[in-house]
Amino acid sequence: MNKKPSQLTVVVTGDSLAPEAMEILSGKCRVVFTGAYPAPETLARAVSDQQADGLLMRTGKATAEVIQASPRLKVIAKHGVGYDTIDTRTATDLRIPVMISATANYQSVAEHALGLMLSLAQRIPWLDARMRQGIWDKTTFQGEELFRKSLGLVGFGRIGRRVQELVAPLEMKVLVYEPFPADNPFPPTVTRVRHLDELLPSADIVSIHCPLTEETRHLIGSRELEMMKRGAWLVNTARGGIVDEEALVAALREGKIAAAGLDTFEKEPPEDVRRLAEAGYVVLCPHSGAATREAYIRMGVEAAKNILTVLETGRPDRAYLVNPEILTAG
Repeated sequence: MNKKPSQLTVVVTGDSLAPEAMEILSGKCRVVFTGAYPAPETLARAVSDQQADGLLMRTGKATAEVIQASPRLKVIAKHGVGYDTIDTRTATDLRIPVMISATANYQSVAEHALGLMLSLAQRIPWLDARMRQGIWDKTTFQGEELFRKSLGLVGFGRIGRRVQELVAPLEMKVLVYEPFPADNPFPPTVTRVRHLDELLPSADIVSIHCPLTEETRHLIGSRELEMMKRGAWLVNTARGGIVDEEALVAALREGKIAAAGLDTFEKEPPEDVRRLAEAGYVVLCPHSGAATREAYIRMGVEAAKNILTVLETGRPDRAYLVNPEILTAG
C-alpha cells in the first residue's frame, strides 16, 4: 500500500518493537517491519518502495545503497549503541543524522560481562552439562574466585564504567585502556594505562568495551593474545570484529590464553561456531548481552524518540548523535 504524500514512514529492520516504542511511533508514523537480518539489497528495496523518512536499525546493515534508496530519508536510529553496521560516511555526506540509544543498555551489557566472568570462573555451563549427563563432580572440581583478580577494561564508556562499579565488591584491581578521548574523569579506584601493551601482560581478565571502528578492528590479534598471561581470559561483549577470531582460535588451541567468554562474533550468526567451541574452554552467547526485558524497552523507546525528534524538529539531540559534523557541514 502506498503511503499518503504527507505521511511519515519508518522502516524497522526486525520483526517487532517494544509496545512502548510502537506507541511512540505509531501515533505519528506508519511503521514497516522488514523481518530480522534483511540482506542489504532487500532493505534498500524496502526503503525505496516505502519512501522511508526514518530507518530504525535492529539487525542487518545500512549500506550506502540502503541510505541512498529514499530521497526522503532524514534520520537513522540504532536500536542499541553499536553503529558499525551503518555506513556513517554516506549518511554524513547526505547530512543524515545517525543516532544511537546511548543510555539504554549499558546496565544489561555490564551485567552480562560480569556473568561471563563468573561463568568462566566457576565453569557453570560445563558443570550444568555434566549434571545433565548424571555426572557429579563435587569431589574433583575446582573453580576460581574473581576476588582480587586483575581486570583489564579495553574501553571506558558507560558499559566499561558500569563493569568497574559492579566488580568493586570483589576488590579487583582494575586497569583501563581507553582508545578514544574520554570526556569524563577516571575514578581514583582504577589505573589508567596509555597503551594497550601495558594492560595485556598484567590482566587476569581482559574485557572489551569499545566500539568497532577502523581504528579498533582486530585491536586484539595474534600479537596481543601472545602478550596476555597464559592463564588469562578474554571477554568480549562489544563487537566481534575487535578480535581477530582466527587468532583467538589459535591462541585457545595452543594454550596461549586459558579461556574466552564471547557474546559477539566477526560474522553473526557465526558460520562455524564449532571451531570456537572446540578450540578450548569458552562460553558462547548469541549477542544477547543487551537482550533483557528492561533494555529492550529502553532501546526501542530511545530509538523511537530519536527518530521523532529529527522528523518533527529537524534537530537531533547531540547526546545520541554519532556524526555531529552534520550540524556544521555545508
